[in-house]
Amino acid sequence: MNDEKTLRLGPLWFTPGVTGINLSTMFFAAFGTMAMVSFMSFMQPYVLNELLKIPESEQGALTGNLHAFQEMIFIAFAGFVGATSDKFGRPPVYAVGFIIVAVAYAIYPLMASVAQLYAARALFAVGVAGVAVMLSACIVDYIQERSRGRWLGATSVFNGLGILAMSFLLSKLPLFYQGNGANTLEAGRYSFWTIAAICLVVSVVLYKWLFRGGNRERSKDPVVKQFFQGIKIGMKNPRLAIAYGGAFIGRGDFAVIGTFFSLWLVQEGLDRGMSTGAALAIAGPMFGIIQLCALLWAPVMGFISDWLTRLQAVALGLAIAGSGYIMMSMVGDPFGPINSPGDVFKVLFTDPLSSSTLCAGLILGMGETSVIVSVGALLGQEARGQYRGSIVGVFGLLGGLGILVTTGLGGQLFDGVGRTAPFLMMGIMNLVLMTGALLLLTTRHALPTKQHTSTQQTSNMETQKNEI
Repeated sequence: MNDEKTLRLGPLWFTPGVTGINLSTMFFAAFGTMAMVSFMSFMQPYVLNELLKIPESEQGALTGNLHAFQEMIFIAFAGFVGATSDKFGRPPVYAVGFIIVAVAYAIYPLMASVAQLYAARALFAVGVAGVAVMLSACIVDYIQERSRGRWLGATSVFNGLGILAMSFLLSKLPLFYQGNGANTLEAGRYSFWTIAAICLVVSVVLYKWLFRGGNRERSKDPVVKQFFQGIKIGMKNPRLAIAYGGAFIGRGDFAVIGTFFSLWLVQEGLDRGMSTGAALAIAGPMFGIIQLCALLWAPVMGFISDWLTRLQAVALGLAIAGSGYIMMSMVGDPFGPINSPGDVFKVLFTDPLSSSTLCAGLILGMGETSVIVSVGALLGQEARGQYRGSIVGVFGLLGGLGILVTTGLGGQLFDGVGRTAPFLMMGIMNLVLMTGALLLLTTRHALPTKQHTSTQQTSNMETQKNEI
């Protein structure tokens, strides 16, 4: 019996020792991490146009190269960040990550050349590795196994709210400063510096009030050895191998839809005689509907992940995502009956079946979040003991690798095969991993030593109620 008090919030049962302030801080971390990290990509066009005056003909390639460069740095550091947190704890590593992000935001608008921009982006990538891996590790630390899926659903909602806050609030910072007398150069710099200041505040909050008891079995091994232990454990544990594969595909899913959906609609719009702005004005609400669907579906998938076994939930999530991507790849006319931004919502609420893009997008949004939630729950089940942070770090590394591979290969397919070919590629990848999960379900490796079926969860709940 554990003498520490166990916090419960509705269907969520937390790790003994987690307090209300720890929980509030975790929700704040999920919200703030996504808002702060996503701001960089959104502001990149502003930097290229207003601060560096890069010609439009060079902006596409430079943007892609900067993103790929950032992911390579992320991959290089993600595993070691997780291993470091196993030695020193999550809060200090999380806080340092945000401090590095703050410094990167502070210097980014001061860069005077492309070479300097790469240097600042490298620093930003190191900070992103720190905060992204620690977000995943803390999510794993906070919850008891029986409600892990619902917990992933809840934190995914706060992740989504962070992105929405960036989209609707923080994105307006340049306009706010221009409205108060700043020129375009000053407005851009003030916006970056505002985010840098917010990152410093976030670092202090996380350092002081995050739960510190998640990795009690501290490893005494060197950081490099711990990192390779995370890889070794995955090679020996087929369930963890499926989770690692899910990280590769899950991050790839999000990157592919974010990268190629708008590009597809813009090019199709240009073929129709539309302007780039007009096509983007329609693509934006469509993409927003996909992400809103993902946000609303996250809690539902969380309950499903706790009702089914972890591996069954992963197979289901991959099946939904694979189906959504294949449906999207079969869309002939992405606009259909939609000719203006207002038509997007009109069709959605009156006759959604008339738009094959919206129908496929709704399934795709559900699948995108289903993979993230179910794979995260499986990772939490399998990442235990003194190497938990190392395992989460390898998980993050493979996610970054997934972005690099899927966006790179997707770009080649987009130009060489067809505009919907990247969606077909992701559909096939999801279904291949789903097949692996289904095959594993037929073996003795389908469940961990302590099985987590709904029946056993009910029994465990009664036992822990008595302990409390």
